[in-house]
This record gives sequence, C-alpha cells and structure tokens, in this order.
Amino acid sequence: MNRIQHVVEPHRLLLTWQRPMAGMERRSRRIVAEIERKAGGAVFRYLENLPDYCDARREGFQGYPAFAIGKGPEYSSGVLDAFMTRLPPRKREDFTEYLAQYRLPANFDGTDIALLAYTGAKLPGDGFEIIPDLADETPPIELVMEVAGFRHQAVAKNSLSVGEPVELVAEPDNPVDPDAIAIHHHAGRIGYLAKPLCSAVANWLRAYTVEANIERINGRPERPLVYLFVKVASRMP
Repeated sequence: MNRIQHVVEPHRLLLTWQRPMAGMERRSRRIVAEIERKAGGAVFRYLENLPDYCDARREGFQGYPAFAIGKGPEYSSGVLDAFMTRLPPRKREDFTEYLAQYRLPANFDGTDIALLAYTGAKLPGDGFEIIPDLADETPPIELVMEVAGFRHQAVAKNSLSVGEPVELVAEPDNPVDPDAIAIHHHAGRIGYLAKPLCSAVANWLRAYTVEANIERINGRPERPLVYLFVKVASRMP
C-alpha cells in the first residue's frame, strides 16, 4: 500500500466549489477563496478578483456558510475551526482508519492546515473541497489526487486496475485550458487533474521526476471515481 512519507505543511490552502450536478453535464471546480497560514492560526479571504470567483457567483455560489460575502476583506477568527468541523476529531477511535483512506501515517502529527490539505475536507452535497497550494514546494512530495472528468472519457472503468502506472501530460495546446494536465493510461486518456493543482504539477513536470499510479477506483456506477497516488522526487544528477 502506498503511504505518504513526507508531510508538507503548505502556507496556503485554496477553497474550491462546484455547482450542484444536474444530469451528465460537465462542471468546473472554481477557486473561490484562500486560507493563509498566519502566526497562531489562519486568515480566510474570498478571491473576488479571480475569474473563477466571478464564474462561481454566476453559477449560484453564495459563499461559505461560516463567512458571509461582503462583510469584510478577510476573516481571522475561528477560521480553522470552521473547516475542521468537516473532518472527524483526532481523538475518535477510528481516526487512524480515516487517515489510512488518504494514505497518511497512523502517527500523523501535522497541523490542522496539513490535515485539511491532504484530506480535502469534502462533504457530500455542498460542492466544497480544499486543495493545497503546492506551487512553491520542493520534493519529496506524495499526494492522493482525484481524476477529474473520468466519466466523460472513452476508457471503461473495468479497463483500469489499482496500481497501474499513468502519465501526467501537459496540454499547452488544449483549446479550453492551455494549463490543463491530462492523465494517460495505456488504454487511453482517463481524465485531467483538477485545475487548482495544475500550476504546481506543471512546475514539477518541468523540474522533477513525477510518478503516478492508480490508487483506488470507487464511486457510483453512474459516476465512477478514480484516484491517483502521485510521487515527486528530485531528478538524479
């Protein structure tokens, strides 16, 4: 079983949002806010100048429940507490099992920011997910990543097996998103990386050795989910 052996403590987390799913239409994961590490805690800010934020508002985004839009440029009180309620408490008896789902060590002693970064703090139905900003981080790095858009590809779920290698490929000529990172399996393209991760992964592909394999396959029949285990290492001289 893959394990995360090098826990990164990111300086910033990105809060993303997807509009509710209706049918089989394609959706984009929008970056709507940031959580920045500060001494003794964190600061939350809506990224109102980003095109993603503007698109999210047009798609129905009304803010994160704990932080009302328009009440101030930033929030500094209770920021991490507001998001840690999305995770089981560390003192729960089965917490090590929860960590194992994300390939985190049973003796995980990282900060709450790191725990949010590695788990994503997703809940069913509300469309929010936390993604770490790792653009400036250096290897070694390990991370579990979801394959975006798998159900829209031509590769069948039964063509994939856990442990199989995949290749992450930049698509600068992609007409929809020149920053896109495609995921290629020997059976064909199986999807893309989530847009908020593409900047960091593009940096890694240019400067480091990046290996990825299929970590798990689950989800519902109408919406199968595929996850990767990605390892980033320095290139040998």
